Amino acid sequence: TMRTVMALTIALVVPDLAGTQTYVYKYEALLFSGLHQEGLAKAGIKINSKVSIRAVSENTFLLKLSNPQLFEYSGIWPTDAFVATKLTSEVAAQLQIPIKFEYTNGVVGKVFAPSVVPTTVINLHRGILNIFHLNLKKTQNIYQVQEDGVQGICETQYLISEDEGSNHTTITKSRDLTLCNERIIKDVGLTYIEKCTECQKRVKSLSGAAIYSYIMKPTPTGVMITEATVQEIHQFTNLYEIHDATQMETRQTLTFLEMMASPIIPISAEYLARGALQYEFSTETLWSPIQLMRISNPQAQVVDALNHLATKKLEEVHEDVPLKFIQLIQLMRFASLDAIEGIWSQFKTRPNFRKWILDAVPAVGTLAALKFVKKSFLAGELSIPEFTQVLLATVHMVTANLDTIKMYSGLALSHKVQETPVLRKVAMLGYGTMIARYCSGSLECPVELLKPFHEIVIKATAKANTSEMILILKVLGNAGHPASIKYITKFLPVFGNQIPLFPMRVQMGAILALKAVAKKEPKLVQNVVLQIFVNKDLHPELRMVSWIVLFETKPSMGLVITLARALQKEPNLQVASLVYSHMKALTKSTHPDAAASRVAIKILSPNLDKLSFPYSKAFLLDGYEVPLMVGAASSAFIINDAATILPRAVVAKARAYLAGAAADVLEVGVRTDGIQEALLKSPFLHEDRLPRIIQVLKVLKTFKALPKKQPLGSIYVKVLGQEIAFANVDKAVLEQATQLAGEALKAMQNGTAFQYAKPLLVAEVRRIFPSVAGVSMEFSLYAAAVAAGNLKVQAIITPPLTETISVSHLMKTDVKLTTEVSPSITLQTFAVMGMNTGFIQAASIAKGKIHTFLPLKVEAKFDITKANFKIKGFPIVLPVHALTARFETLAATGNIKAVNAERITPIVPETAVLKHSQEAYTSMISPGDLSSETIKTVMSPDEEPELRTSVPVHKTLCSVVPHIGVNVCMEVMSCDATFIKNTTIYNMIGQHGVHINIVRGKSDGPAVEGLELEVQLGPRAAKKLLKEISFADVKTPKVKSVLQKLRKILEGDQRNKNSSFFSHNKLFYSQSTSSHSFSSKIRQEYTTPSGDLTKSSVSFAHSWVLPADSCRDASQCRMKLESVKLEKQVILNGQESKCYSIEPVLRCLPGCVPMRTTPVTVGYHCMSTGNPVILKCIDLRETTDAHVACRCIEQCA
Repeated sequence: TMRTVMALTIALVVPDLAGTQTYVYKYEALLFSGLHQEGLAKAGIKINSKVSIRAVSENTFLLKLSNPQLFEYSGIWPTDAFVATKLTSEVAAQLQIPIKFEYTNGVVGKVFAPSVVPTTVINLHRGILNIFHLNLKKTQNIYQVQEDGVQGICETQYLISEDEGSNHTTITKSRDLTLCNERIIKDVGLTYIEKCTECQKRVKSLSGAAIYSYIMKPTPTGVMITEATVQEIHQFTNLYEIHDATQMETRQTLTFLEMMASPIIPISAEYLARGALQYEFSTETLWSPIQLMRISNPQAQVVDALNHLATKKLEEVHEDVPLKFIQLIQLMRFASLDAIEGIWSQFKTRPNFRKWILDAVPAVGTLAALKFVKKSFLAGELSIPEFTQVLLATVHMVTANLDTIKMYSGLALSHKVQETPVLRKVAMLGYGTMIARYCSGSLECPVELLKPFHEIVIKATAKANTSEMILILKVLGNAGHPASIKYITKFLPVFGNQIPLFPMRVQMGAILALKAVAKKEPKLVQNVVLQIFVNKDLHPELRMVSWIVLFETKPSMGLVITLARALQKEPNLQVASLVYSHMKALTKSTHPDAAASRVAIKILSPNLDKLSFPYSKAFLLDGYEVPLMVGAASSAFIINDAATILPRAVVAKARAYLAGAAADVLEVGVRTDGIQEALLKSPFLHEDRLPRIIQVLKVLKTFKALPKKQPLGSIYVKVLGQEIAFANVDKAVLEQATQLAGEALKAMQNGTAFQYAKPLLVAEVRRIFPSVAGVSMEFSLYAAAVAAGNLKVQAIITPPLTETISVSHLMKTDVKLTTEVSPSITLQTFAVMGMNTGFIQAASIAKGKIHTFLPLKVEAKFDITKANFKIKGFPIVLPVHALTARFETLAATGNIKAVNAERITPIVPETAVLKHSQEAYTSMISPGDLSSETIKTVMSPDEEPELRTSVPVHKTLCSVVPHIGVNVCMEVMSCDATFIKNTTIYNMIGQHGVHINIVRGKSDGPAVEGLELEVQLGPRAAKKLLKEISFADVKTPKVKSVLQKLRKILEGDQRNKNSSFFSHNKLFYSQSTSSHSFSSKIRQEYTTPSGDLTKSSVSFAHSWVLPADSCRDASQCRMKLESVKLEKQVILNGQESKCYSIEPVLRCLPGCVPMRTTPVTVGYHCMSTGNPVILKCIDLRETTDAHVACRCIEQCA
């Protein structure tokens, strides 16, 4: 009938749940983490339950879970079994509370539940409701829509087909989770990470997709979902090996069981609106994925953790301290403000406890932690150094939202902070950082947040307050808000502005403030800096800095080529040199952004490459490994001026690339305005034999004559793209630094000893997102380090320090420092991929641990007047376990019912594993066949699986350090999965370890007392060198003649200018006889001008002879250094060999004959074939003749 036809038509559009019956389904959800390969360990959970659904009204339904069961999995997939957990009894009552939901035309609407139902449980219900969410169309069977779901609004493809024979309809829909208009996701620690689009063109580091399959059968009132299966895969790889990515997989099955007449009775409580179908975050960020803890009494648990950390002796950091520090941070995140203040009141008078609290508070990152910092400082409980340290870390770690920004604003603008110059700078820069962090994770970034600073810009401009203008520009640069461009350009000579009268450093600060804005609005910034760069009337320094900022906007190839063509007529060689050297450096870069420069460099004149170091230069060193998807880059811009002695400005930056992301790790900038003028006026300027560093020190020696207001220079430091500190070096700073240095030296005169420990949460990077089952998943990286050490310092100062200390006095002192230090560092890292909730965790974990311990005793002498520096190192007590490094991959599960009973399985099993054919397996098994109840491998009876084992590697390598008398032994242990597949990721997984020990070795000679490094600067360098040469045992007049010639070279005016640096290493031995003992200096090796080492004093002297170009030139020595062949026959390893000298020997030029010779002992390398001698080892030492006087034959002369 027509009514039946209409019902069937509607059935394709609306799955039917209405009526007076209760629909009962069997539900199962499986969540796994690990590699797809069988025979390796995985971690996962399973949820089983019955699902009952009944209509309450036309569009409102009740959903109830019955008999829920939770299982854990940590074992070898797929042979090991799931294990039931005691957690089921813990959460069963909450899981079985019925919830309400709206359902109209196949679309799930609002969700309602009592307040006693936690958000985590409601999210599990959303995972079930997500299966029923369908957007079906009457007129199409293949179509694409942007569909809402648990993970957000993502691109969804539908395919509808009918099977007339079995009278059912099959619906398949797939969701690409990388193409979403609105993705439910929460990032932690990714504020400063930029997406490297070019890096991910070949392979995406993170991808995800879900596929749904439905079987729908007609009912008297419409159609009903009789079976539904869902498979979702999230894949992550930091390597260019697309088939070896680690995966997180979710499978859901929903099977119709029966219809029942019994109703679903809601509990007697108010049902509140709890959102819609989309996942809602609750406390996911508070739970650390590396270890589950049951939080019962946060304050008491924090006290226990503090007792564990603060009472440990820190001569050497214990390996578990970084993990305990992470636990302390996690516990404090659950603590209220009252609890934190209570802990502080209890321990603030105990230095060790106080320090651990202040080191942990910034990493806690909660509003309560920020309130505690504010209240403690305003109450006078924190010193300025303590508060500065805490504030610097807090602005980068606290959760940035409107509440924390408001709280921070009250702190930064408070009178107590504003009246202290150092704190004011740090706090104001931090304000800009807070705004930048908030805007990076928010769809809207209100300009009102920067209104106070925009007002300060106007006031500072009106008052011409240079220092205030520079500070506010740096704050706006940190914030990086596009609305600040119009305020920044007020200080720049661009179109529409009059030529500004602002100082050069203000204009430079304005250009550099545009760097952060360029990442968000590259075109706007590009227009500004282009106007500056092409304006040839402006100061060259402004134009060069604008060029640096221009490349932050990623200019197009056309723009770069246009600028290169315009540069052909550039009148300023400083600008031309910087641009050319920058483009040339980029042509050698491996980064994709460098393509434009490879074309543009061909337009520029190669003559620019001949400009020497007095001209401005750019340097770039980088590398990017495509297979590993990892890279690093460092750049340096040196801006010179025609009249400068030192560079006018230097900007250096380090950048890192990993897994398709990029970040500016560190940037340092230095300006030398005032010091340039002081040097130009200095009487020491014309003393050419003085190195520049000595000239600078001599100028600083008379700093009292310098102007008070003019800064000598300035420096700024950026970390992760955010400026954290800057300083102007002026007369007041020098006076303060001199006073501090004097006080430190006075303290060291009396001898000082202290213990130091510094914990640091190096990294906490997390990406948390929901699975299709409503369980949160995450990728995360944690790294924590603790450095500790005992330090003893004793100083002997000649002449002794007076009460009033000046730079001139310090420069006349001879300081001898004796230091004993035992530094110890422990670093622990955790890379986690898996499920993380407040009650259960299941994840694949890669754990790394590095522990170092190396006690040292050092003696240093500094004679600034004579520009002589000596550093002596003395032996340590052996043996020393210098380094221990371990890495392992595990599959781990745990729940709050049994926090101390984690189930941990190594990902690479220790026993034998089966090697399966991946291709055969994936082609013979469909996703629908993969059930937790029966997982079968389709294999013919004749096929015998190949038995493979992981063969552990255990090796110990020892090496004797020459002349020092110690052995360095390295023990290596490794067990990986290359027996399955020889790729990078299968090499990495498993267990690996390295131990390096330093032990006392046997030495044929005397025992070493110490090592010495001596550096001599200035005109004394040549004399020092000659003095050291005179120690050589010179026996023949011929050698003395050579040394006399060398003395003439070194003492000559031309050579004296170039002999301003001398560095020398010595070994000190202890020798004893039966009657007495003495200490003597024994020279072992000499460093030749080419950097090579020789044991022969004669060979060392000859190395200074300048080689002649032609035997026709009578003014030259008519000699050259060359490798010579050993004349006698040598049998080596049973073979007749030819031997050639590795150390060059002085010989006459072709066409000349020797008049005098001298014996010299050099090292030879022997070989049976004609291999080159370079970089070969010494096989024997023999004596040969060196030519010291030559006469040329008539044909040559």
